[in-house]
Amino acid sequence: MKKNKLKIITIILLILLTTMVAFFGVYGKVQNRMENGVKDYSYAMDLKGARVVTFKVDDSTKKTIKDAEGKVIENATEDEIKEKGYTTEEKRINGEEKLTFDNYKLSKTIIENRLRKLYVKDFEVRVNEDNGEMVVTLPEDDRTDDLINNIMTVGKFEIVDTETKEVLLSNEQIKVCEALRRTTASGVAIYFSIEFNDEGKKKLEDITNTYVKVKEETTTAENNTEENKAEDSKKEKTITMKIDDEDIMSTSFDETIKDGKIYLTVGQTTTDTDTLSTNLDQARNMSAILSNKVLPLSYKQVGNIYIASADKDNITTIMVVTIAIMILLTFVVFAVKFKLKGMLATCSAIGAISLLLLIVRYTNVVLSTEGVIGIFAILILNIIMLKKILVGLKETKENKKVEPKQIINKAIKDITLKVIPLFIMSIMFAYVAWIRTSSFGMVMFYGLTIIVLYNLLITKNLLNYEDKK
Repeated sequence: MKKNKLKIITIILLILLTTMVAFFGVYGKVQNRMENGVKDYSYAMDLKGARVVTFKVDDSTKKTIKDAEGKVIENATEDEIKEKGYTTEEKRINGEEKLTFDNYKLSKTIIENRLRKLYVKDFEVRVNEDNGEMVVTLPEDDRTDDLINNIMTVGKFEIVDTETKEVLLSNEQIKVCEALRRTTASGVAIYFSIEFNDEGKKKLEDITNTYVKVKEETTTAENNTEENKAEDSKKEKTITMKIDDEDIMSTSFDETIKDGKIYLTVGQTTTDTDTLSTNLDQARNMSAILSNKVLPLSYKQVGNIYIASADKDNITTIMVVTIAIMILLTFVVFAVKFKLKGMLATCSAIGAISLLLLIVRYTNVVLSTEGVIGIFAILILNIIMLKKILVGLKETKENKKVEPKQIINKAIKDITLKVIPLFIMSIMFAYVAWIRTSSFGMVMFYGLTIIVLYNLLITKNLLNYEDKK
Protein backbone atom coordinates (compact mmCIF):
# COMPACT_ATOMS: atom_id res chain seq x y z
CA MET A 1 0.00 0.00 0.00
CA LYS A 2 2.86 2.33 0.87
CA LYS A 3 4.50 1.58 -2.47
CA ASN A 4 1.23 2.32 -4.26
CA LYS A 5 0.88 5.71 -2.54
CA LEU A 6 4.44 6.64 -3.44
CA LYS A 7 3.78 5.80 -7.09
CA ILE A 8 0.62 7.93 -7.13
CA ILE A 9 2.39 10.89 -5.50
CA THR A 10 5.26 10.63 -8.02
CA ILE A 11 2.81 10.63 -10.96
CA ILE A 12 0.94 13.64 -9.54
CA LEU A 13 4.20 15.57 -9.15
CA LEU A 14 5.17 14.78 -12.76
CA ILE A 15 1.74 15.95 -13.94
CA LEU A 16 2.11 19.14 -11.90
CA LEU A 17 5.53 19.83 -13.44
CA THR A 18 4.23 19.21 -16.99
CA THR A 19 1.25 21.49 -16.34
CA MET A 20 3.42 24.32 -15.02
CA VAL A 21 5.67 24.14 -18.09
CA ALA A 22 2.76 23.90 -20.56
CA PHE A 23 0.61 26.69 -19.11
CA PHE A 24 3.11 29.05 -17.49
CA GLY A 25 6.46 28.30 -19.19
CA VAL A 26 10.02 28.26 -17.90
CA TYR A 27 11.62 31.70 -17.60
CA GLY A 28 15.29 32.55 -17.60
CA LYS A 29 17.42 35.68 -17.88
CA VAL A 30 18.54 36.51 -21.43
CA GLN A 31 20.46 39.75 -22.04
CA ASN A 32 19.09 41.49 -18.92
CA ARG A 33 15.49 40.43 -19.56
CA MET A 34 13.38 37.45 -18.57
CA GLU A 35 12.30 35.24 -21.47
CA ASN A 36 10.17 32.13 -21.65
CA GLY A 37 12.35 29.20 -22.69
CA VAL A 38 9.35 27.16 -23.82
CA LYS A 39 8.75 27.37 -27.56
CA ASP A 40 5.77 29.47 -28.59
CA TYR A 41 2.93 28.13 -30.71
CA SER A 42 3.16 28.47 -34.49
CA TYR A 43 0.01 30.29 -35.58
CA ALA A 44 -1.80 30.19 -38.90
CA MET A 45 -2.74 33.36 -40.74
CA ASP A 46 -6.33 33.32 -39.44
CA LEU A 47 -4.97 33.88 -35.92
CA LYS A 48 -1.89 36.04 -36.44
CA GLY A 49 -2.71 38.15 -39.50
CA ALA A 50 -1.40 38.02 -43.06
CA ARG A 51 0.28 40.07 -45.75
CA VAL A 52 -1.24 40.03 -49.24
CA VAL A 53 1.35 41.06 -51.84
CA THR A 54 0.59 41.54 -55.52
CA PHE A 55 3.25 41.10 -58.20
CA LYS A 56 2.87 42.11 -61.83
CA VAL A 57 4.89 40.88 -64.79
CA ASP A 58 7.51 43.58 -65.38
CA ASP A 59 6.62 45.51 -68.56
CA SER A 60 9.61 47.87 -68.44
CA THR A 61 12.42 47.98 -71.00
CA LYS A 62 16.19 47.71 -70.76
CA LYS A 63 18.72 49.56 -72.91
CA THR A 64 21.44 47.40 -74.45
CA ILE A 65 24.64 48.94 -75.86
CA LYS A 66 26.53 47.11 -78.62
CA ASP A 67 29.69 47.83 -80.58
CA ALA A 68 30.11 47.51 -84.34
CA GLU A 69 30.69 43.74 -84.05
CA GLY A 70 27.51 43.23 -82.02
CA LYS A 71 29.33 42.66 -78.72
CA VAL A 72 27.41 43.89 -75.66
CA ILE A 73 29.06 46.83 -73.87
CA GLU A 74 28.25 46.88 -70.17
CA ASN A 75 28.74 50.61 -69.52
CA ALA A 76 29.20 53.59 -71.78
CA THR A 77 28.40 57.29 -71.57
CA GLU A 78 26.40 59.10 -74.23
CA ASP A 79 29.60 60.71 -75.50
CA GLU A 80 31.33 57.32 -75.78
CA ILE A 81 28.35 55.90 -77.67
CA LYS A 82 28.54 58.72 -80.26
CA GLU A 83 32.32 58.77 -80.44
CA LYS A 84 32.80 55.00 -80.88
CA GLY A 85 29.75 54.42 -83.00
CA TYR A 86 27.98 52.15 -80.53
CA THR A 87 24.35 51.28 -81.14
CA THR A 88 21.62 51.18 -78.49
CA GLU A 89 18.59 48.96 -78.40
CA GLU A 90 15.54 49.21 -76.12
CA LYS A 91 14.21 45.77 -75.35
CA ARG A 92 11.44 44.64 -73.04
CA ILE A 93 12.67 42.72 -70.00
CA ASN A 94 9.90 40.18 -70.60
CA GLY A 95 9.58 39.66 -74.32
CA GLU A 96 6.28 38.68 -75.91
CA GLU A 97 7.55 35.12 -76.37
CA LYS A 98 7.80 34.75 -72.57
CA LEU A 99 4.23 35.82 -71.82
CA THR A 100 2.68 32.36 -71.97
CA PHE A 101 0.33 30.32 -69.80
CA ASP A 102 3.09 27.73 -69.19
CA ASN A 103 5.48 30.38 -67.87
CA TYR A 104 2.81 31.85 -65.59
CA LYS A 105 2.11 28.39 -64.17
CA LEU A 106 5.82 27.56 -63.83
CA SER A 107 6.46 30.85 -61.99
CA LYS A 108 3.75 29.97 -59.46
CA THR A 109 5.28 26.52 -58.88
CA ILE A 110 8.78 27.97 -58.40
CA ILE A 111 7.54 30.53 -55.84
CA GLU A 112 5.72 27.79 -53.90
CA ASN A 113 8.86 25.62 -53.89
CA ARG A 114 10.98 28.54 -52.66
CA LEU A 115 8.58 29.20 -49.78
CA ARG A 116 8.64 25.54 -48.79
CA LYS A 117 12.42 25.56 -48.87
CA LEU A 118 12.28 28.53 -46.49
CA TYR A 119 10.03 26.54 -44.11
CA VAL A 120 7.03 28.82 -44.58
CA LYS A 121 4.20 26.51 -43.56
CA ASP A 122 1.16 28.70 -44.16
CA PHE A 123 0.98 30.54 -47.47
CA GLU A 124 -1.09 30.87 -50.60
CA VAL A 125 0.01 31.70 -54.15
CA ARG A 126 -2.57 32.59 -56.81
CA VAL A 127 -1.83 33.46 -60.42
CA ASN A 128 -3.94 35.16 -63.07
CA GLU A 129 -3.61 32.83 -66.04
CA ASP A 130 -4.41 35.63 -68.49
CA ASN A 131 -1.71 38.15 -67.57
CA GLY A 132 0.56 36.33 -65.10
CA GLU A 133 -0.26 38.64 -62.17
CA MET A 134 0.55 36.84 -58.92
CA VAL A 135 -0.95 37.32 -55.46
CA VAL A 136 1.08 35.88 -52.59
CA THR A 137 -0.44 35.64 -49.10
CA LEU A 138 2.09 35.20 -46.29
CA PRO A 139 1.83 34.99 -42.49
CA GLU A 140 2.73 38.24 -40.75
CA ASP A 141 5.90 37.80 -38.71
CA ASP A 142 9.51 38.98 -38.47
CA ARG A 143 10.43 37.33 -41.80
CA THR A 144 7.59 38.68 -43.95
CA ASP A 145 9.35 41.75 -45.40
CA ASP A 146 12.50 39.73 -46.08
CA LEU A 147 10.47 37.05 -47.88
CA ILE A 148 8.68 39.63 -50.02
CA ASN A 149 12.00 41.17 -51.09
CA ASN A 150 13.57 37.84 -52.03
CA ILE A 151 11.09 35.26 -53.27
CA MET A 152 10.48 37.02 -56.61
CA THR A 153 14.18 37.22 -57.48
CA VAL A 154 14.73 35.72 -60.94
CA GLY A 155 17.64 33.68 -59.59
CA LYS A 156 19.84 33.50 -62.68
CA PHE A 157 23.22 32.21 -61.47
CA GLU A 158 26.40 32.26 -63.58
CA ILE A 159 30.12 31.77 -63.14
CA VAL A 160 31.83 33.58 -66.00
CA ASP A 161 35.34 34.30 -67.18
CA THR A 162 36.01 37.79 -65.85
CA GLU A 163 37.72 38.90 -69.03
CA THR A 164 35.90 37.14 -71.86
CA LYS A 165 32.48 36.89 -70.12
CA GLU A 166 32.21 33.27 -71.24
CA VAL A 167 29.66 31.39 -69.11
CA LEU A 168 31.44 28.53 -67.34
CA LEU A 169 28.72 27.31 -64.95
CA SER A 170 25.03 28.17 -64.51
CA ASN A 171 21.82 27.09 -62.76
CA GLU A 172 21.60 24.09 -65.05
CA GLN A 173 24.53 22.45 -63.26
CA ILE A 174 23.34 23.15 -59.67
CA LYS A 175 22.21 20.10 -57.74
CA VAL A 176 21.37 21.59 -54.34
CA CYS A 177 22.20 24.60 -52.14
CA GLU A 178 22.30 24.73 -48.36
CA ALA A 179 22.83 27.26 -45.58
CA LEU A 180 25.48 26.06 -43.10
CA ARG A 181 26.89 27.29 -39.81
CA ARG A 182 30.18 26.53 -38.10
CA THR A 183 31.34 27.48 -34.63
CA THR A 184 34.87 28.85 -34.44
CA ALA A 185 37.01 30.30 -31.67
CA SER A 186 35.92 33.83 -32.61
CA GLY A 187 32.20 33.10 -33.02
CA VAL A 188 29.80 31.52 -35.49
CA ALA A 189 30.41 31.64 -39.24
CA ILE A 190 27.57 31.28 -41.76
CA TYR A 191 28.26 29.62 -45.10
CA PHE A 192 26.29 29.17 -48.26
CA SER A 193 27.14 25.98 -50.14
CA ILE A 194 26.49 25.14 -53.78
CA GLU A 195 26.72 21.49 -54.80
CA PHE A 196 26.84 20.80 -58.53
CA ASN A 197 25.55 17.79 -60.45
CA ASP A 198 27.86 15.37 -62.28
CA GLU A 199 28.26 17.70 -65.26
CA GLY A 200 28.89 20.70 -63.00
CA LYS A 201 31.29 18.72 -60.82
CA LYS A 202 33.51 17.97 -63.84
CA LYS A 203 33.32 21.57 -65.05
CA LEU A 204 34.15 22.93 -61.60
CA GLU A 205 37.23 20.72 -61.42
CA ASP A 206 38.37 22.04 -64.82
CA ILE A 207 37.68 25.64 -63.80
CA THR A 208 39.60 25.35 -60.53
CA ASN A 209 42.52 23.88 -62.45
CA THR A 210 42.54 26.80 -64.87
CA TYR A 211 41.61 29.77 -62.71
CA VAL A 212 44.27 29.40 -60.01
CA LYS A 213 45.99 32.00 -57.91
CA VAL A 214 49.56 32.82 -58.89
CA LYS A 215 52.04 32.24 -56.09
CA GLU A 216 54.31 35.19 -55.47
CA GLU A 217 57.97 34.29 -55.85
CA THR A 218 61.06 36.32 -54.99
CA THR A 219 63.14 37.01 -58.10
CA THR A 220 66.59 38.54 -58.59
CA ALA A 221 66.89 41.99 -60.08
CA GLU A 222 68.40 40.69 -63.32
CA ASN A 223 65.52 38.27 -63.86
CA ASN A 224 62.87 40.75 -62.87
CA THR A 225 62.49 42.17 -66.36
CA GLU A 226 59.44 43.75 -67.86
CA GLU A 227 59.08 40.65 -70.00
CA ASN A 228 58.90 38.40 -66.94
CA LYS A 229 56.37 40.70 -65.30
CA ALA A 230 54.21 40.55 -68.39
CA GLU A 231 54.50 36.78 -68.41
CA ASP A 232 53.48 36.56 -64.76
CA SER A 233 50.48 38.83 -65.27
CA LYS A 234 49.11 36.43 -67.88
CA LYS A 235 49.21 33.49 -65.56
CA GLU A 236 46.36 34.40 -63.22
CA LYS A 237 42.84 34.21 -64.61
CA THR A 238 39.77 35.00 -62.51
CA ILE A 239 36.13 34.07 -62.56
CA THR A 240 33.16 36.27 -61.64
CA MET A 241 30.04 35.00 -59.92
CA LYS A 242 26.85 36.70 -61.04
CA ILE A 243 23.27 36.61 -59.85
CA ASP A 244 20.71 38.20 -62.15
CA ASP A 245 23.56 39.73 -64.17
CA GLU A 246 24.97 41.52 -61.12
CA ASP A 247 28.54 40.79 -60.01
CA ILE A 248 28.70 39.10 -56.61
CA MET A 249 32.43 38.46 -56.43
CA SER A 250 35.52 37.88 -58.55
CA THR A 251 38.15 35.39 -57.49
CA SER A 252 40.57 32.66 -58.43
CA PHE A 253 41.12 29.36 -56.62
CA ASP A 254 43.82 28.13 -54.26
CA GLU A 255 43.37 24.48 -55.17
CA THR A 256 41.45 22.10 -57.37
CA ILE A 257 37.92 21.32 -56.17
CA LYS A 258 37.07 17.70 -56.85
CA ASP A 259 33.95 17.15 -54.73
CA GLY A 260 31.75 19.51 -56.77
CA LYS A 261 31.04 21.89 -53.86
CA ILE A 262 31.90 25.53 -53.30
CA TYR A 263 31.39 27.42 -50.05
CA LEU A 264 30.74 31.15 -49.78
CA THR A 265 30.96 33.01 -46.49
CA VAL A 266 27.95 35.18 -45.63
CA GLY A 267 28.94 38.16 -43.50
CA GLN A 268 31.59 38.05 -40.82
CA THR A 269 32.13 35.55 -38.04
CA THR A 270 30.15 36.89 -35.10
CA THR A 271 28.77 36.19 -31.64
CA ASP A 272 25.97 38.74 -31.94
CA THR A 273 22.61 36.96 -32.10
CA ASP A 274 20.90 39.53 -34.36
CA THR A 275 23.79 39.65 -36.85
CA LEU A 276 23.98 35.86 -36.88
CA SER A 277 20.24 35.62 -37.56
CA THR A 278 20.52 38.14 -40.42
CA ASN A 279 23.43 36.24 -42.01
CA LEU A 280 21.61 32.95 -41.69
CA ASP A 281 18.46 34.39 -43.28
CA GLN A 282 20.52 35.68 -46.22
CA ALA A 283 22.11 32.26 -46.72
CA ARG A 284 18.73 30.53 -46.54
CA ASN A 285 17.17 32.96 -49.00
CA MET A 286 19.96 32.35 -51.48
CA SER A 287 19.66 28.61 -50.95
CA ALA A 288 15.91 28.68 -51.64
CA ILE A 289 16.40 30.73 -54.81
CA LEU A 290 19.23 28.73 -56.36
CA SER A 291 17.95 25.30 -55.31
CA ASN A 292 14.96 25.83 -57.59
CA LYS A 293 14.59 26.77 -61.23
CA VAL A 294 15.15 30.26 -62.59
CA LEU A 295 11.96 32.31 -62.79
CA PRO A 296 11.03 32.48 -66.48
CA LEU A 297 9.64 35.98 -65.96
CA SER A 298 10.72 39.10 -64.11
CA TYR A 299 8.13 40.52 -61.68
CA LYS A 300 7.66 43.82 -59.88
CA GLN A 301 5.68 44.47 -56.72
CA VAL A 302 2.53 46.57 -57.19
CA GLY A 303 0.61 45.97 -53.95
CA ASN A 304 1.27 45.19 -50.28
CA ILE A 305 -1.66 44.96 -47.86
CA TYR A 306 -1.75 43.81 -44.24
CA ILE A 307 -4.87 41.92 -43.22
CA ALA A 308 -5.45 41.98 -39.47
CA SER A 309 -6.79 38.82 -37.91
CA ALA A 310 -7.66 37.52 -34.48
CA ASP A 311 -5.24 38.53 -31.74
CA LYS A 312 -3.22 35.36 -31.18
CA ASP A 313 -2.35 36.37 -27.62
CA ASN A 314 -6.04 36.80 -26.78
CA ILE A 315 -6.83 33.50 -28.49
CA THR A 316 -4.18 31.76 -26.37
CA THR A 317 -5.56 33.37 -23.19
CA ILE A 318 -9.12 32.39 -24.09
CA MET A 319 -8.01 28.85 -24.86
CA VAL A 320 -6.16 28.47 -21.55
CA VAL A 321 -9.01 30.01 -19.51
CA THR A 322 -11.63 27.83 -21.25
CA ILE A 323 -9.56 24.69 -20.65
CA ALA A 324 -9.16 25.70 -16.99
CA ILE A 325 -12.94 26.18 -16.59
CA MET A 326 -13.69 22.82 -18.24
CA ILE A 327 -11.15 21.08 -16.00
CA LEU A 328 -12.59 22.80 -12.90
CA LEU A 329 -16.14 21.70 -13.75
CA THR A 330 -14.87 18.19 -14.43
CA PHE A 331 -13.09 18.18 -11.08
CA VAL A 332 -16.25 19.22 -9.20
CA VAL A 333 -18.46 16.65 -10.93
CA PHE A 334 -15.95 13.81 -10.64
CA ALA A 335 -15.15 14.63 -6.99
CA VAL A 336 -18.82 14.65 -5.98
CA LYS A 337 -19.70 11.51 -7.89
CA PHE A 338 -16.54 9.41 -7.66
CA LYS A 339 -14.71 10.86 -4.64
CA LEU A 340 -10.92 10.33 -4.57
CA LYS A 341 -10.78 8.41 -7.83
CA GLY A 342 -12.69 11.24 -9.51
CA MET A 343 -10.10 13.75 -8.30
CA LEU A 344 -7.24 11.56 -9.50
CA ALA A 345 -8.95 11.15 -12.89
CA THR A 346 -9.21 14.95 -13.16
CA CYS A 347 -5.51 15.19 -12.34
CA SER A 348 -4.87 12.74 -15.18
CA ALA A 349 -6.97 14.86 -17.57
CA ILE A 350 -4.90 17.93 -16.69
CA GLY A 351 -1.68 16.05 -17.45
CA ALA A 352 -2.99 14.77 -20.79
CA ILE A 353 -4.03 18.20 -22.09
CA SER A 354 -0.76 19.73 -20.84
CA LEU A 355 1.21 17.10 -22.73
CA LEU A 356 -0.81 17.77 -25.89
CA LEU A 357 -0.14 21.53 -25.64
CA LEU A 358 3.61 20.89 -25.35
CA ILE A 359 3.56 18.51 -28.32
CA VAL A 360 1.69 21.10 -30.39
CA ARG A 361 4.40 23.65 -29.54
CA TYR A 362 7.38 21.45 -30.36
CA THR A 363 6.13 19.63 -33.47
CA ASN A 364 5.37 21.11 -36.88
CA VAL A 365 1.75 21.92 -35.99
CA VAL A 366 0.59 25.32 -37.21
CA LEU A 367 -2.24 26.29 -34.90
CA SER A 368 -5.35 27.63 -36.64
CA THR A 369 -8.90 28.14 -35.35
CA GLU A 370 -9.64 24.57 -36.40
CA GLY A 371 -6.58 23.38 -34.50
CA VAL A 372 -7.85 25.08 -31.32
CA ILE A 373 -11.20 23.34 -31.82
CA GLY A 374 -9.26 20.07 -32.15
CA ILE A 375 -7.62 20.68 -28.73
CA PHE A 376 -11.04 21.08 -27.10
CA ALA A 377 -12.35 18.01 -28.93
CA ILE A 378 -9.47 15.92 -27.53
CA LEU A 379 -10.10 17.28 -24.02
CA ILE A 380 -13.78 16.30 -24.22
CA LEU A 381 -13.00 12.84 -25.64
CA ASN A 382 -10.51 12.24 -22.85
CA ILE A 383 -13.03 13.29 -20.19
CA ILE A 384 -15.57 10.89 -21.74
CA MET A 385 -13.02 8.07 -21.55
CA LEU A 386 -12.21 8.89 -17.92
CA LYS A 387 -15.90 8.94 -17.02
CA LYS A 388 -16.35 5.52 -18.60
CA ILE A 389 -13.42 4.20 -16.57
CA LEU A 390 -14.80 5.67 -13.33
CA VAL A 391 -18.32 4.35 -13.94
CA GLY A 392 -16.90 0.90 -14.62
CA LEU A 393 -14.83 0.98 -11.43
CA LYS A 394 -17.82 2.12 -9.36
CA GLU A 395 -20.18 -0.55 -10.75
CA THR A 396 -17.73 -3.36 -10.13
CA LYS A 397 -16.54 -2.18 -6.72
CA GLU A 398 -18.33 -5.06 -4.99
CA ASN A 399 -17.12 -7.64 -7.51
CA LYS A 400 -13.93 -8.96 -5.98
CA LYS A 401 -13.18 -11.12 -9.03
CA VAL A 402 -12.61 -8.12 -11.28
CA GLU A 403 -9.44 -6.09 -10.76
CA PRO A 404 -9.40 -2.29 -11.35
CA LYS A 405 -6.81 -2.57 -14.11
CA GLN A 406 -9.11 -4.94 -16.04
CA ILE A 407 -11.90 -2.37 -15.94
CA ILE A 408 -9.50 0.38 -17.05
CA ASN A 409 -8.07 -1.74 -19.89
CA LYS A 410 -11.57 -2.62 -21.12
CA ALA A 411 -12.70 1.03 -21.07
CA ILE A 412 -9.59 2.18 -22.95
CA LYS A 413 -10.03 -0.63 -25.47
CA ASP A 414 -13.70 0.25 -26.08
CA ILE A 415 -12.95 3.94 -26.60
CA THR A 416 -9.93 3.14 -28.80
CA LEU A 417 -12.06 1.00 -31.12
CA LYS A 418 -14.65 3.76 -31.38
CA VAL A 419 -12.11 6.48 -32.26
CA ILE A 420 -10.30 4.46 -34.96
CA PRO A 421 -12.39 6.17 -37.71
CA LEU A 422 -11.46 9.55 -36.16
CA PHE A 423 -7.80 8.53 -36.12
CA ILE A 424 -7.89 7.59 -39.81
CA MET A 425 -9.69 10.84 -40.62
CA SER A 426 -7.08 12.85 -38.69
CA ILE A 427 -4.25 11.28 -40.72
CA MET A 428 -6.05 12.14 -43.97
CA PHE A 429 -6.68 15.73 -42.83
CA ALA A 430 -3.05 16.14 -41.71
CA TYR A 431 -1.87 15.69 -45.31
CA VAL A 432 -4.32 18.15 -46.84
CA ALA A 433 -2.53 21.13 -48.40
CA TRP A 434 -4.87 23.68 -46.79
CA ILE A 435 -3.21 24.63 -43.52
CA ARG A 436 -6.44 25.02 -41.53
CA THR A 437 -7.55 21.48 -42.34
CA SER A 438 -4.10 20.02 -41.71
CA SER A 439 -3.92 21.91 -38.39
CA PHE A 440 -7.08 20.19 -37.18
CA GLY A 441 -5.87 16.84 -38.51
CA MET A 442 -2.46 17.02 -36.82
CA VAL A 443 -3.90 18.14 -33.47
CA MET A 444 -6.40 15.27 -33.59
CA PHE A 445 -3.69 12.78 -34.57
CA TYR A 446 -1.43 13.71 -31.66
CA GLY A 447 -4.38 14.06 -29.30
CA LEU A 448 -5.91 10.65 -30.06
CA THR A 449 -2.49 9.03 -29.73
CA ILE A 450 -2.07 10.67 -26.33
CA ILE A 451 -5.56 9.59 -25.18
CA VAL A 452 -4.72 5.93 -25.74
CA LEU A 453 -1.05 5.79 -24.64
CA TYR A 454 -1.30 8.30 -21.79
CA ASN A 455 -4.28 6.57 -20.18
CA LEU A 456 -2.62 3.18 -20.52
CA LEU A 457 0.58 4.42 -18.87
CA ILE A 458 -0.58 7.13 -16.46
CA THR A 459 -4.29 6.89 -15.72
CA LYS A 460 -4.18 3.15 -15.17
CA ASN A 461 -1.41 3.57 -12.59
CA LEU A 462 -3.28 6.40 -10.86
CA LEU A 463 -6.57 4.53 -10.54
CA ASN A 464 -5.28 0.97 -10.19
CA TYR A 465 -5.92 0.53 -6.47
CA GLU A 466 -8.73 -0.77 -4.28
CA ASP A 467 -10.65 1.52 -1.94
CA LYS A 468 -10.59 0.65 1.76
CA LYS A 469 -13.93 -0.42 3.14
